Parts: sequence; structure tokens; C-alpha cells
Amino acid sequence: MIAAVHSAPSVSVLFQSFLLLHIICAIGGFGALVHRSFALDLARRRGDAATAGVLAVYGQLSQVGEVLVYGVLLFGLAAVAAAPSGISFAKPWVGAALGVYIVMVGVLHGLVRPAERRYRKTMLELAQMPAMAPPKRPPQLAELDRQYRRIGAGMGIFNLALIGALYLMVFRP
Repeated sequence: MIAAVHSAPSVSVLFQSFLLLHIICAIGGFGALVHRSFALDLARRRGDAATAGVLAVYGQLSQVGEVLVYGVLLFGLAAVAAAPSGISFAKPWVGAALGVYIVMVGVLHGLVRPAERRYRKTMLELAQMPAMAPPKRPPQLAELDRQYRRIGAGMGIFNLALIGALYLMVFRP
């Protein structure tokens, strides 16, 4: 006796593959961007001896994370193009998600990355300076604080936009 097997509606293997790659890039890319914030905090707390090593790891996390974030866009667009009839570029949530992504990348490149470059440069300068006796503070500390606040504000906007993008993709309003 042969049992009737009901399978889910046929969804393109190409669509599923692009969707899988989109999700993998999202987890890896956005995860790396979140983890690099922890590396920056660690460099801030560690001091002279560990600064160069921590900042090197920070830079590597940034590079890998950003490449994967670009993969999110690439594979997301490919998934929509290969999607079944219920998903298309004409859907408002697809356009809104693309707009949110553009805002995220704009904040990353326009606010966060320039502040991170200045922060790393200042941190390395500070690590090479001789120690100062209290209550004197090197002027680089004020610059570090300023850039740290800019990075924090930019990543806050970035993270809120990420939550918005996730909402759009999960609930498809």
C-alpha cells in the first residue's frame, strides 16, 4: 500500500538557496558589526599593551562584517527576483526594506566608519605617548570620547534601522 504524501507547495530551489545565503550573510554581517562594538570597548579599557592587537581584530571584524552586509543586499535582491508569485519588487515592504538598508549603509559609511578611523588613529597615538602624571590628561582622551560618542550614536541608529528591516521582512506589512 502506498501512502499519499502531501508536500508543501513547490518553492524554487533557486529562491530557497538565495534566501539561505541572504540569511547567512545577515547573521554573519550584522553579528560581526555588533561584536566589533565589544572589541572597541575592550580596546578602550585595556590600555597601551593590548591596544594595537585589539584594534587589529576590530579592523578585521569590520572588513568581514561589511562584506557580508553587502551580501545581504545582493542575495536579498536575487531571492526576490527568483521568488514565487507572492513576493515581488512591487510589494511595499520590499521597497521599504531596501530603503532602510540604504539608510543603514549610509549611516555606516557616513558617520560610523569616519569616526572609527579617527578613533583608531587617536588610540594608537595615545598608546605611543609616555604616561602623564595625574591630574594631567592627554588631549587625545577628549578626542577619543568625542569619536566614541559618534560611533555609539551611529551604531544606535544602525541598530534601530536593523530592527525596522527585520520587522519588514518578518511581518511583510
